[in-house]
Amino acid sequence: MAENKRWTDVIRARKSVRTFDGRDLSPAHRAALERAMAEAPRLLTIPVRFQWLDAEADKLSSPVIVGARTYLAGKVKRQPLAAAAYGYSFEHLLLSATALGLGTVWIAGTLDRPAFEAAVALQADEVMSAASPVGYAAKRSIRERAMRKAVKADTRLPFERLFFAGDFAAPLTPETAGNWADPLEMVRLAPSAVNKQPWRVVTDGQRVHFYECRSRGISKGDVLDIQQVDLGIALCHFELAAREAGLSGHFAAADPGIACPDHTTYVLTYEADA
Repeated sequence: MAENKRWTDVIRARKSVRTFDGRDLSPAHRAALERAMAEAPRLLTIPVRFQWLDAEADKLSSPVIVGARTYLAGKVKRQPLAAAAYGYSFEHLLLSATALGLGTVWIAGTLDRPAFEAAVALQADEVMSAASPVGYAAKRSIRERAMRKAVKADTRLPFERLFFAGDFAAPLTPETAGNWADPLEMVRLAPSAVNKQPWRVVTDGQRVHFYECRSRGISKGDVLDIQQVDLGIALCHFELAAREAGLSGHFAAADPGIACPDHTTYVLTYEADA
């Protein structure tokens, strides 16, 4: 990413784009995204392999996308936290596109999955959790405006509904979150499937525990666990903001054994470096 840009500014500026002007990516933008693909970080060393897809040549479509000529997709081996790893690495790539002034949007349930999986040559032991068009934004269509209104795309749950101190009985506020306030705010701003915001976070000194709060009506399938993908997006936002604030650390499986509300399960912990 350009040295004069901050990840937190990019996260705040990011908007989902579903309507494109039909232009091909410029050579400079394509080259920059190639570098971003190669440099995308991994969650717990789980590799995600990215691919360019051509809408026309690969016969790709989505009922919610207009004018896209190019898509980005990836695949990951089936394993624990594969969906989170996909969300983490793919969101880093999409934020890199946002920093270049390009439009993107996560699509999972509204894509022609057989066509996309064929285009990436998906194997039986792999998962392609989602994809995204990438290109130059055009004026939003009536359908896109209606979709955004239906899911309240520009609204987020309040800080104290998502983040807690020590256990789930003590809500955090931006004023009481200390050094974690900005990284947690970047989590709050993250995109999610139908804007369900399934992340819940408990801070514990130098450790920050992430949980998935499963929403009713969103299935946890064997192939596609979209809310775990959402958690990966949140983990990406948190780590980028934490490191930008000088709070370097790493993710680890370190379940603190905190009593969880219904439908809420532990995912990972961010441990600040000493």
